[in-house]
Amino acid sequence: MLFARAPRPTPLIRCSYSRKAKGNSRGKPRGESSSTVRLDVQANSDQGTNLAGDQLKGDIWELLSQAQRNILYLNKQRLVAMDELKKLQDENKFLLQEIEVLETEVQGVPLEAAQSSSFCELLLQIDTMVISGMISTGEASDLRKKVVDNRNIIQSVFSDIQHKPNTELLSELRLFLHKPTEKPLHVVHICTEMDPVSSCGSLSTYVAGLSCALQRKGNLVEVILSKYTNINVDGIHSLRKAEADYESYFGGLWHKNSIWTGTSSGVGLVLIEPVQLSYFNHDMLSGYPDDFERFSYFSRASLDYIVKSGKQPDILHIHNWETAIVAPLFWDIFAHQGLGNTRILLTCQDLNSQVIIQYDFQFYK
Repeated sequence: MLFARAPRPTPLIRCSYSRKAKGNSRGKPRGESSSTVRLDVQANSDQGTNLAGDQLKGDIWELLSQAQRNILYLNKQRLVAMDELKKLQDENKFLLQEIEVLETEVQGVPLEAAQSSSFCELLLQIDTMVISGMISTGEASDLRKKVVDNRNIIQSVFSDIQHKPNTELLSELRLFLHKPTEKPLHVVHICTEMDPVSSCGSLSTYVAGLSCALQRKGNLVEVILSKYTNINVDGIHSLRKAEADYESYFGGLWHKNSIWTGTSSGVGLVLIEPVQLSYFNHDMLSGYPDDFERFSYFSRASLDYIVKSGKQPDILHIHNWETAIVAPLFWDIFAHQGLGNTRILLTCQDLNSQVIIQYDFQFYK
């Protein structure tokens, strides 16, 4: 950074002027006199020194102020960089966990078996620590209780247990022991697709991956979908139709809906099928002139199902424009029906897909 130094102040000069006539070689005055100018220059040294000192002080203060601003800016950039690094580390950890899950699937080892294996290995390692005298029986009891109470997340917290020395593993266990136990969340996704049940874009893989990751962390995750005619039944385990129907309100009328339940990769599924209306009896998931009406019906029916089933999720996760209408409907109607502690999360995977329409909310109430 370059600084332009201010010019030094010009010293004060005192001048005097005199004019003398000289004679010629004959001793007579010249007809024309010559002028002589005498400049008596005396710098006002005291005043100049004071001005120079003040200017120097001003320069120093300006430099200090600029340096302080630079330090604050650099510190701000440092905090931003640290935040980005933390995000990258979290993403890297998540990807490593995904790779581990894929490797277990490729090897033919069920995910539940891998989790159980990590849980048992950790308990056995605690036993060896007691026998070797590394920890007391009292500390071992506390560690076992912590591990048992959090068995659903053991695999994601402790990795590569077999290849770690006991000293390193004990250090991780002690940190885990004093870490506050996080309350599991109940997350309900309201969306139009999920791999491998129904898929036509990137949303399906996103919902499936996120749901499985949250489930591995010990949270309860459920996904509500429309029951399309071309749904992949092979991707659903224990699919069955509920014995009772329920009604949802739409367009000034109450409509009956059938409920189908099952699981996919350990995540609970709820499929909503209108009884009289044929909104989802199409060859494709979307791309029809009545898409807004179809997905608005599904969004309202999903909220009616949540209330009538007595669910009280911590988070309602809605996706893209298709289920975005859930948010205003929720706060306008359903938040006062036992869902006061529920929060809404909207995620948009593709902003190129949009619907702009004018409508009256009374149509959906």
